[in-house]
Amino acid sequence: MAKVHSKHTQEDAEDRPANGKRSRTETTPDDEYSHIQGLGQDATQNMTQDSSPRRHSSQRNTNVTRIRGRQTHESQASEPEIGIVESIEIVDFMCHEKATVNLCPKVNFITGQNGSGKSAILTALIIALGGKASLTNRASNLKGFIREGRQRATVKVQLRNRGPDAYRPELYGGSIVIERQLNNGTTASQYKLRNGDTGEVVSKRKDDLVAITDHMAIQVDNPINILSQDAAREFLASTSPDKMYQFFLKGTQLHQLREDLGAVSQAITRAEANIERKKEVLPEMRAEKRRWEKHYSDMKQAHDFESKKVALCQQMAWAHVEEAEDKVGHIDEELGVNGQKVAKINDKVAEQTAFIDQINAEANLLSEQAQELLRQLEPLQAERRVPVEQMEAAKAALRRFKLTEADMNMEARSTRERISSLTAEIATERARMESKDQAGKEKLRLAITALEDNIKEEEARIADLQAEQKTFEERSSVLRETKVGCHREADKCRDLVTQTRTGLEEMMRSTSNRLNAFGRGVVEALDMIDRTQWRNSKPIGPIGKFVKLHNPKFSRIIETTLDKTLDAFLVESHADRVTLDAIFRRCACQSRIVICKPELFDYSKGEPDSRFTTMLNMLDIQNEVVKRQLINLNRIEQIILIEQRIEGDKMVAANNGQLPRNVTACLTADGYSVGSKTGGLSSQSTNLIRETSRLGENIASAIEREKQVLAARQRALEHAQHSLKETEKELEELRRKHERSAIAVRQCKERINKANSEIQQTRERLYSDEPAKIAALETELEQFTEQMESLQTQFRDHVAQQKLKEEELEQVQADLVLIDSKMDVIRDRAESKREAAEEKASQRQTHADHIIYWNAKRTTLETKRSHLEKARAEASAKVEETISDARKVCEERVEVEHALAKLDRMISECQARIEEIERSSGMLLAEVAEKAQLHTTAYKKAKEELSSITQLVDVLKTSHRLRMSKWMQFRESMTIRTKMHFSTHLSQRGYTGKLEFDHTQRTLVPKIQTDQDLVSENIVKGGGGGGRKAGSSSQQDKAASADRFLRKDTKSLSGGEKSFTTICLLLSLWETMNCPVRALDEFDVFMDAANRAIAMSMMISSARSKNTTQFILISPLDMNVKPDADITILRLQPPKRASS
Repeated sequence: MAKVHSKHTQEDAEDRPANGKRSRTETTPDDEYSHIQGLGQDATQNMTQDSSPRRHSSQRNTNVTRIRGRQTHESQASEPEIGIVESIEIVDFMCHEKATVNLCPKVNFITGQNGSGKSAILTALIIALGGKASLTNRASNLKGFIREGRQRATVKVQLRNRGPDAYRPELYGGSIVIERQLNNGTTASQYKLRNGDTGEVVSKRKDDLVAITDHMAIQVDNPINILSQDAAREFLASTSPDKMYQFFLKGTQLHQLREDLGAVSQAITRAEANIERKKEVLPEMRAEKRRWEKHYSDMKQAHDFESKKVALCQQMAWAHVEEAEDKVGHIDEELGVNGQKVAKINDKVAEQTAFIDQINAEANLLSEQAQELLRQLEPLQAERRVPVEQMEAAKAALRRFKLTEADMNMEARSTRERISSLTAEIATERARMESKDQAGKEKLRLAITALEDNIKEEEARIADLQAEQKTFEERSSVLRETKVGCHREADKCRDLVTQTRTGLEEMMRSTSNRLNAFGRGVVEALDMIDRTQWRNSKPIGPIGKFVKLHNPKFSRIIETTLDKTLDAFLVESHADRVTLDAIFRRCACQSRIVICKPELFDYSKGEPDSRFTTMLNMLDIQNEVVKRQLINLNRIEQIILIEQRIEGDKMVAANNGQLPRNVTACLTADGYSVGSKTGGLSSQSTNLIRETSRLGENIASAIEREKQVLAARQRALEHAQHSLKETEKELEELRRKHERSAIAVRQCKERINKANSEIQQTRERLYSDEPAKIAALETELEQFTEQMESLQTQFRDHVAQQKLKEEELEQVQADLVLIDSKMDVIRDRAESKREAAEEKASQRQTHADHIIYWNAKRTTLETKRSHLEKARAEASAKVEETISDARKVCEERVEVEHALAKLDRMISECQARIEEIERSSGMLLAEVAEKAQLHTTAYKKAKEELSSITQLVDVLKTSHRLRMSKWMQFRESMTIRTKMHFSTHLSQRGYTGKLEFDHTQRTLVPKIQTDQDLVSENIVKGGGGGGRKAGSSSQQDKAASADRFLRKDTKSLSGGEKSFTTICLLLSLWETMNCPVRALDEFDVFMDAANRAIAMSMMISSARSKNTTQFILISPLDMNVKPDADITILRLQPPKRASS
């Protein structure tokens, strides 16, 4: 039979996750027995063991004992693969604190005393599979199942999910664990669907549980499928034919199918009523349609005028288009003339630009030549320093020679004087010997005293002169250092003047094209970049082209910081870098190439506080990619600018010697870097580069400012040269004074020596009267004579050396003159080149003025062109608008035959005629046409809807009749199968009987003939045979008696017979169902031992004959069946009650 799926209602809210993991007892294939564990605290140590050698029982600290026999040949049928309940686990559910029941795939008998919680196992199965509390008849709501004193209860059911029909095995595995948690509060019950292999929670939705039970054909709400204790008692005790028939319909799902078919029948009835209503309205709609069609035909005569009016309106619409197009044409003509003028001006500008480029090239060449010549001075200056130093050394040596010569002359004079003195003394001594005069001695003493006084005066004068010489030497040392500094300052100023003059020339060259400020070859490189095919976007550069400065006060410090970055170009790939590098080599361009991705990242988080002015704020950057690269390369968003150094020091000091947050540097307009990353109050001077026009500053003001700088540096050079001359002059004067002082010192020393000699001579005359004194004087005279000869020899050698040094000085001076002449020649040539470059600059300015003039003319024309283009855009928009309006009137363009005024007049005449006709009819022609069309469409639509609904109802009727016929066939099939299985099951006890179905009255009456009835019947039949001997009954009495026995219903049966008969009926109904799980609670309470044994044997046989069905049978009585591999007996011990 077809598989019938049960329907479920949504009873609980969405599941919620619960803590804890499912525990499961695993067994190996070698285990001979299965076990059911109850893990609650009320588990008892009661083990029951059967004495049969083929039956075994096992218990492990549980209140459930499982007995399962060995597998026999008769029980080797294949086990079901899907929908079988493998285990049931309950926690705090009804009377159980915690218990686990493992079931076998076929027959499971659950036994135990009353109150042991047998029915709780079946109730837990119903609740876990999504059943309502009302299905169990054990509680009015789910809270009633929670064990007393507990806040929640948990039920878990593990379903087998194997084989080809398994439900989503890749998700749920070989078994599905369904867990439902019941809460005592306001929270709804929660579901958890787990993978039985991994324990992972797959779903918490009841819809998924419904899908699983539908797929496995588990009919949890079918009253015959799972019979709880009350339902089983009601079924077993039921004797009413109509109730028996209802059990039959619900058990076979015929009741649900009949209700569905009834709903279809009601829908058909409502549709037929709707059809009748539409049929009543349709004639009225047809009459109304005809009336309006006649009214429209009466007004048809106005159609010609309306058609003419439409044609005229179409012409008028396109006449407006032609007028707008003529206006656009006039504007196009003016734009053409304007373009021709602009093209001529562009030619003029290009011609002047070519002149300027040529002049720039020539000026650049001259400037480079001048620079090259000036660079040639550097080795000459280095070469000149050598002879200058040699000349100074030679002059110093000559000065030393002169001093030595003066000393030798003084010594020679002293020697000659001593010789003369000795000669006179000898003569005097000889005369004195001749006449000794006492008065002469006194005179000699006075002469000695006078000479000693003269010596003291000379020594004091020498001391003064030596102090004066020391002062001269100290001043000379200072002046020599000053002279060296003046030389360096003059050279520095000369270099600065040269650099400034070169920069000024470059700035003047950039007046025609700002790009010249970015270095040689940039203009040519940009032209080649525009004409080159690039793999990615065209290179961007130079970067400074897109940068402008707000405040020129910070121009030098910003340009010094960015410097080479301003000349750089940006590319997106290495291949484009290679291409651009080749272009730069061809154009001799030295700009950097930076590879970057055009990512417009957010840099706001890295900026400092808004009270600081950053380099980013000071610059107007027109390209966002350039801005991001300046941020990446130079961190311009974190460099702050301050006008004066003292303000920067105060800012750092106020921040505890640290730079503020997100600040990497602090620069001042006067060229200082304040603070450092490592902390501390430090300020460093920055080597500022020369100013250019790369930051978009006004070139004229920059040139004027550079001229002022050049004039200032030239004045500084003149001042340095003047200071050098004054220093040399003062140094020469000091040298002459020093020489005069040295001569005066030598003269003083000579007078002192002469006085000492005279004192010696006078004392000798005074104290020596012996003749031997004359001999001593003669001996001394000879010594001085020899000394005089030695001095003459030394003087001759000294004169020779002095002459050699003078010749060397002359040679050095000649070399110096030669070098100076070479440097003068180079300077003259460089000056001529510079003057020529300046002349080119004046010529360039003339052409630049021409370009300014033509640019002004072009700007005027471009302004006019922009106005014309704007007017053309407006006119074009007007054309498009008029075309759009015209297409609303007429899709295709029509030829305009008349002027606008005439068309307007003709349309007015047609409109007047149409209005006249409409006044006569009382309605507008369009209104009449609309009404006629509306009623025609409504009638057509109603007719089509009626036909469509009629066809649909016919189809539904046919389908309903077919399905009703199928339902009756299905009911007849279920009836025959149930009767057949009922008779078969009765025969197990030796009974005979039948099921009498009355589908019209909806009744079901079992007719039973027990074994006693059969015996009585046989006696009756036998009595008939012996009646011939006794002469008692007739053949008609026998037939009536037999008929009486066959027609015996369940009311006349004993309790055991009635229960057995009901079990047979239940098994018959089960045979017609397709559910993998069948459960029955307390099926044998009214049976005697014989009926009970036969009933259980029938159930076991039925279970073994069904490879896809599992039986769960609950009884309070002891089982008299033997356990087998497919038969499990579960014995429950009474759990501990909360009250105990």
